[in-house]
Amino acid sequence: MFFLLAGVLMLTIIIGLFWLKDHLHSPLLARIAYSELTARLAVVGAAFSVIGVLLIISDLAAGPKP
Repeated sequence: MFFLLAGVLMLTIIIGLFWLKDHLHSPLLARIAYSELTARLAVVGAAFSVIGVLLIISDLAAGPKP
């Protein structure tokens, strides 16, 4: 569950950064939003989300614990 929440939080922050860039028309925010670090963090956030979903599905498929 931690991986899913961490991934969703990271992607939400990145989407918020793009929204804030458009809302404030800030050149500094535009440079941050279009930087390579932001792209890498988005990939990590997506990977965390996928891993989190897969872990939840595997827990559900394993059935109840004795």
